[in-house]
Amino acid sequence: MKRDGYDFVKQWDAWKENNLKRLPEGVRKEDYKILINYLNDMESGLNCKPILKNGKQKFEREAGTLLNLSNHILFFLKEFDKPLLKLKKEDTAELLKKVKDGKIRKRDGKNFTAFGNYIKDFKAFWGWMIRTDKVKEDILKFASSSTDKPSWVFLTEEEIKIFFNNLIPYYRVITWFMYDTGARVTEANSIQIKHFSKDFKQVTIPEEASKTFGRTINLKLCSDLIKEYVQTNKLKEDDFLFSKDLFTINKYLKVNCGKRFGIDKISDPKAKGKYGNFTLYDIRHNSACFWLNRYPTHKDLMYRMGWKNSDKVDYYTGFLGQSDKLSDADMISGEDKPKLYQLEKENQEIKKRLTDIELLIKQTHTGIKAKDLLGEYDPRTLSPKELLEREKKNWEEGTKFLKNKKPSHPIEFRGN
Repeated sequence: MKRDGYDFVKQWDAWKENNLKRLPEGVRKEDYKILINYLNDMESGLNCKPILKNGKQKFEREAGTLLNLSNHILFFLKEFDKPLLKLKKEDTAELLKKVKDGKIRKRDGKNFTAFGNYIKDFKAFWGWMIRTDKVKEDILKFASSSTDKPSWVFLTEEEIKIFFNNLIPYYRVITWFMYDTGARVTEANSIQIKHFSKDFKQVTIPEEASKTFGRTINLKLCSDLIKEYVQTNKLKEDDFLFSKDLFTINKYLKVNCGKRFGIDKISDPKAKGKYGNFTLYDIRHNSACFWLNRYPTHKDLMYRMGWKNSDKVDYYTGFLGQSDKLSDADMISGEDKPKLYQLEKENQEIKKRLTDIELLIKQTHTGIKAKDLLGEYDPRTLSPKELLEREKKNWEEGTKFLKNKKPSHPIEFRGN
């Protein structure tokens, strides 16, 4: 069961009730009819391009998507000087330039920070226009829908401990749960007590509640905390772990994070988010950073986080300032690795023998006993710096000995 934590269905029903039969100000009647037909098709899946969800093709769009589509496309309908069916790519280019130059702004007077999302939705709308034979020209082929990564609040592992552990029990449970699992907000909000197993050491995110795919996760940080919370509150199998609505939870986290670390203070130059804006959304980011170096492979991390593509791994790797550590040994196939280990073992044996030979030679030519050369340390256990200092001392002692010692037999050069 997927829970509608943000009341998107309720909001979408309200939007339809208020807007389906009423022409918005500044929008042409013929354009608005086209938009309503498009939204109806998206809701029913009649003329939609399929999207892949949990390995299956899905055509109808969810309420949250429909709300975004309606708001974003309405923006274009109000700003274009021509009817939809008469638009050319030059009209689109002119409008996008006005947005980029700040001549067209949001309702609050601020510049758009993620206008690529508007372009992406209008591209989807225009693709539907082409599929339904309303237009032929692709007037958005040149337009990029890329956006900068949104800002988020980064907390160090120590800050996470301080912040979470000082929250009241309910919020402490859900924050540690999200940090441990790395679950999306909508996924975590849909977790019921029946989804826990193995004495609360595992949780299963059901496929129907996941954005990408269902998965079973081992809990390493919050198992005992969850167990105690469930027992204390006598929660039943069908009870949800999240009993409060997401708006209330986010408000609480914002206030408390801001009080503890500084409401207007930037958490990290790369993340750019202010402490006073910390929400459940930020916990997933921090969880990805926490688990990145604790998994032997990126594939395992991608499973835990529910990622299908590795671009997220690349982002967090870059954020943490890490570089490629792949060595030649990592490229050796599984069947060749035992041979490599055997060669390495033989190599170490050879090094040991060479060290013993060097000690014997030094003892023979300097008169210093092997015990004195070694002292209390075996050179094979010393650091490079310690070994260098030891060798220098041995050399000085050996040189001093040879200067003071007379040869027992004079060296003679004999002819043939």
